[in-house]
Amino acid sequence: MSGRFVVVNNSSAPVYAFVSKYSYAQGSDAWYSIPAGAADVWARDNWELIAFTIGDDNRAGVYVKVNKTVIYNSISDLVIVN
Repeated sequence: MSGRFVVVNNSSAPVYAFVSKYSYAQGSDAWYSIPAGAADVWARDNWELIAFTIGDDNRAGVYVKVNKTVIYNSISDLVIVN
């Protein structure tokens, strides 16, 4: 495994994040809580779907190439950076 995604919660409330496992079958695609101001890292090797929910029916996601950082500011404000 040589790649990764960094997922940052830049909001003032916890958010749940999901990273698909298309490129890494052994990985988990469960929803994980990321506290406000925190970050988490997922090991993957290629394009993956990264999605967010705030615990209700509101969800948003992006399809992202490996070795990117996805910043969650709000359910309608996701930013992808190198």
